[in-house]
Amino acid sequence: MNAIDVLRDHKNFAVIGATNNQEKYGYKIFQCLKDLGKNVYGISPVYRDIEGTPTYPDLSAVKNKIDVAVFVVSPKFGVDYVKECQKLKIEHIWLQPGTYNDELISMIKEAKINYYLNCVLVESQNI
Repeated sequence: MNAIDVLRDHKNFAVIGATNNQEKYGYKIFQCLKDLGKNVYGISPVYRDIEGTPTYPDLSAVKNKIDVAVFVVSPKFGVDYVKECQKLKIEHIWLQPGTYNDELISMIKEAKINYYLNCVLVESQNI
């Protein structure tokens, strides 16, 4: 499965690093996925909602099954989220440019979670 298949075939996306700041990728990706008709769960320990859509402090707070966790955070925060993805049996992690390093990729491989390094905003243009 490649990134475009993940985007086309899955419905429930968590955006880790969702924000109200319209200039940030956490906002742009959150809105892009909503515009594509996806169920989008914003993950942010800072914000309570994004334009009226509730957010969650972590992945465990989301009561529905998450198909794909989209990382829009620094790799130093990614480590804890990878552990949470593994615990929750989330099968796909989508890492945006600048959100990963070799250590994080190794950790994801070790956890046997599928991962993608493409940009959601770019791939969404192919749907």
